[in-house]
Amino acid sequence: MRMPSSVFSQVGVVAVSVNYRLAPEHPLPAAYDDSWAALRWVLANAAGSDPWLSQYGDLSRLFLAGDSAGGNIAHNLALRAGEEGLDSGARIKGVALLDPYFQGRSPVGADATDPAYLQSAARTWSFICAGRYPINHPYADPLVLPAASWQHLGASRVLVTVSERDRLSPWQRAYYAALRGSGWPGEAELYETPGEGHVYFLTKLGSPQALAEMAKLVAFINRD
Repeated sequence: MRMPSSVFSQVGVVAVSVNYRLAPEHPLPAAYDDSWAALRWVLANAAGSDPWLSQYGDLSRLFLAGDSAGGNIAHNLALRAGEEGLDSGARIKGVALLDPYFQGRSPVGADATDPAYLQSAARTWSFICAGRYPINHPYADPLVLPAASWQHLGASRVLVTVSERDRLSPWQRAYYAALRGSGWPGEAELYETPGEGHVYFLTKLGSPQALAEMAKLVAFINRD
């Protein structure tokens, strides 16, 4: 997650940043597999072999967070954690999806009827996964998940942030609505920033909008 270190100091967490393999040299699912391996590493080493994790970590209050592609990965990681379970009594307390990368063939927003945009989006996705999965695969488009699959999302609460001018925002809002309507027993929050584009907070770190969004993230994690 590409966030300022001050965010993590405000929430008092031990942050583990995953240096997952990147496409095109390592197409999906490499990033998902690496992130899952990193989560398993955290659980294994928090038992005592890593002094920072064992002394300061709390496996009952894990958070997954990411922006753009990282948000997509965090969602898919939470699904896998819910389906396969976690060792050592670990529990994912929350998942923060900041302008997450979701899109597909679902009829969402104006771009869903724009053939040029859809073709471009499909080419980009095919590049990322080396053509292994269509753009309406659940990896990219969670809206195709059956209602029962949402129940497996292994977290107590989810934060979804949306930037108004982000072309992915219709899918992000639809993700939030689908999660809320699925019967998933957790708590979902939607935070919207007007007048900004995709992951604007990475280039406008000191802007009032970025500071407000980071404050929202801090409050989300710091809640009991």
